[in-house]
Amino acid sequence: CYLYVDEAHSIGALGKTGRGVCEFTGVDTADIDILMGTFTKSFGSVGGYIAGSEELVNHLRATSPGWLYATSISPPAAEQALTAMKVIMGED
Repeated sequence: CYLYVDEAHSIGALGKTGRGVCEFTGVDTADIDILMGTFTKSFGSVGGYIAGSEELVNHLRATSPGWLYATSISPPAAEQALTAMKVIMGED
């Protein structure tokens, strides 16, 4: 059994520093097996992420058909997401 949290609508919008529902509710992200989110909403970019243990990420890379056909995020899109994160966290 895994605890899976979808931060797509909360990352960048909830929590003192915009870290999402986990920060907002005081849940330690170390207690969550899989965190998923998108860069398309609060960050105004493309793509998304899945965070978890190294074992889990390696398993997903080896078995997910989407991984085989996906491309890396472009440098401008990555910079947009990083810049938006800095603004949300007040580091701009």
